[in-house]
Amino acid sequence: MTACQCCGAEIDESGALDLNLGLPPGSEGFERLAGGKVLLSGDAAFARCLLPVELTGDLELWFGAWMRVSAAEARRAAAAWGGPEYASLRLTGTFAHDLKPWDGLHGAPVVAEVREPDYLPELVEHPLLGTTWDRDHVLSAFLVELPVSIRQKLIGTWSIERTAGLTPHLLDDGLRFAGPGRTVFVDIRRAQGTPAERFLEMALDGAPAVPADQQFLVRDGVELRHGLWLTTETGRHEFYGHVARFGELLLVTCVHDDPADHAWARHVLNSVRYRS
Repeated sequence: MTACQCCGAEIDESGALDLNLGLPPGSEGFERLAGGKVLLSGDAAFARCLLPVELTGDLELWFGAWMRVSAAEARRAAAAWGGPEYASLRLTGTFAHDLKPWDGLHGAPVVAEVREPDYLPELVEHPLLGTTWDRDHVLSAFLVELPVSIRQKLIGTWSIERTAGLTPHLLDDGLRFAGPGRTVFVDIRRAQGTPAERFLEMALDGAPAVPADQQFLVRDGVELRHGLWLTTETGRHEFYGHVARFGELLLVTCVHDDPADHAWARHVLNSVRYRS
């Protein structure tokens, strides 16, 4: 268990995540052997495997991946799959994927071995093995729903917590996280030489008028943090947050169905960080 950086609540980020990298590029139309775990077309062939990656926070990331093997290796693997020889199966080849946030993994030499008879061969030699990688840096690269919260890196030096269960979507003017009953819009604005106070004033021009108990303004070092919230006529709850500093401002808009999620919206705003 670790403590949330913005509110101190305990977060359980341990465990394992499974991500499927999909079919290797160029393998469409290949013959499928061993129940689709081996792909073969002439001299080109691939074998299904698992890539375990250690992340900080006692978290493991398991990729369903493919390795390129020779046609002879593919036939040998297909013949062994599901039989008594499968437990001793060992495959050599190259990694068949590009994988962000890393570079240069496609074509890297790899080795896979069967560790458990009921599971896919596991890569035991791969450039990512033997290192514990930063959890937030790695998972920020995957624009998919995750069952854990992560610190999502944004353009420049900003970051924000992407809470569990939200799927990120790239927008022309920012980023959106969306899930059942919850949506977050994030937008970064820059105006060189603009003080935080003036930047916030500009951002609030035309904002809806709300009672004093539905807004706040606090100074956090060189930053101004502001929030206001309201309930629309349709019953939708909207929270508008701003973090202003000299020359930059981050807008955080949280929309939620459940009024109890107001605490979640404030948590998201409080999670915003700027690192120079």
